[in-house]
Order: sequence, then structure tokens, then C-alpha cells
Amino acid sequence: MEDRKRVSAQVIGANIRRIRLEHGETQQQLGELLGYGATTVANYESGYRLPDLETFFAIALHYGASLEDFMKEQDFDVHES
Repeated sequence: MEDRKRVSAQVIGANIRRIRLEHGETQQQLGELLGYGATTVANYESGYRLPDLETFFAIALHYGASLEDFMKEQDFDVHES
């Protein structure tokens, strides 16, 4: 049987945050694009909530990122919200 690794909500959230910051956007700006508030984006980035698939695809398309970009485990040392 194939060994499958589970990706945690924290990893996905940290990658959303990393990619957002790489594009110089605030949580408020991303939230407005998605039709949500900054608190919702903060919840995604903290791993408290995961975006639904439609929202996840919208984030990926907005940043020109692949879904795989959000699944990578990395050392996260980004300061700002």
C-alpha cells in the first residue's frame, strides 16, 4: 500500500500567507478579492479554517500558483499579517 502523507491545515495556511506576502498584499486586500473579510483570511493562514475548493482555486489563480505550491512544507519565517 502506498504511504500517503497528509498535509495539515497549518501548512496550507502558512503557504497562503507566504504567497500573499510575496505578492505584497494584505489580508484585507486578499479578503476583498475573495468577498470575505481580513478575519477569514487570517483564519485560513493560521490553519483554523481551510478555504472551500472554489475559494482555494480563486486564491491559486489570483497568485498564479499551483495547488501544489500550497502543499509544500517549508521553514516559515515571515513576519507580517
